[in-house]
Amino acid sequence: MSQTIKSDFSKRIAEQFKPKYLLAHLVLLGVGLVLLYPLVFMVLAGFFTKTEFMTTVLGLLPIPKAPTWDNYLTLFNGSADAAIRKYFLNSTLRTVYATFWALLTALLAGYVFARLQFRGKNTLFLALLGTQMIPATIALIPTYLQFARWPFAGGNDIFTGGTGILDTWWVYLIGGPSINIMGAFLVKQSIEKLPYELDEAAKMDGAGTLRIIFRILLPLQMPIMAFIAITTALATWNDFITPFFYTSSDSLQTLPAAITRLSSAAASPGAVPNWPLIITLSLGTTLPALLLFFFFQKYIVQGLANTGIKG
Repeated sequence: MSQTIKSDFSKRIAEQFKPKYLLAHLVLLGVGLVLLYPLVFMVLAGFFTKTEFMTTVLGLLPIPKAPTWDNYLTLFNGSADAAIRKYFLNSTLRTVYATFWALLTALLAGYVFARLQFRGKNTLFLALLGTQMIPATIALIPTYLQFARWPFAGGNDIFTGGTGILDTWWVYLIGGPSINIMGAFLVKQSIEKLPYELDEAAKMDGAGTLRIIFRILLPLQMPIMAFIAITTALATWNDFITPFFYTSSDSLQTLPAAITRLSSAAASPGAVPNWPLIITLSLGTTLPALLLFFFFQKYIVQGLANTGIKG
């Protein structure tokens, strides 16, 4: 038995090193190195001091003469000009909160449009899908005015005046949750493929609507829910527009917005930019998203496959 296994393994190795496969492997290796190069550059740049980075002619791989851990310590411990741990905490809380609401709204809305019958259902669903065609930048000013004129908040009366919920956590708590339209579409497509007899059998056993959703249908939607969670978490973690435009207090900043503010301040006249620190913070923002995508990318494929959507 062991000899057979060794023989099969040797044949597979020999098959992979045939010229037609070897060329493909070399091409993939070259493409992989090109894609990884920016990440390697960021890691090495993090070991520079500000002075050495500004006075050194950088090569293909920047190697500092006097490496320092200060930038990486700042990434985890904060610094005099940026409370990095606070930014990480804000980013994490906002990502978890937005992901939870995306999953909840996608599941409930998907069930409503897949199982319930009411007048205007198809029209309403098409209207919701149509909102996905509106560029997000168009909504910036209307959203800003909506937050600024929020009734009875920030000194506002019911009409004008005050600052509303701008520069408060309500920007994240109220502005974050919404119906995840694309998630609802995927859940709807998946539930419609399930036999309605599942619901009827559960009702005969005395199950109510919520029990059917969370005990019967939800377990069958786990690949879809994982896909929604991953994509929502990545989008929220990397989002800098919301905190950058709707908040100004340092205590409310997330990591992407904080990096943008540091970069903008560094570009002011007479300022000496601390690019090693900015690059290191950018690396800290990128790595969690890369790891999340790397370990859970299979759920993206499974989630789309379960809806019948093919790319």
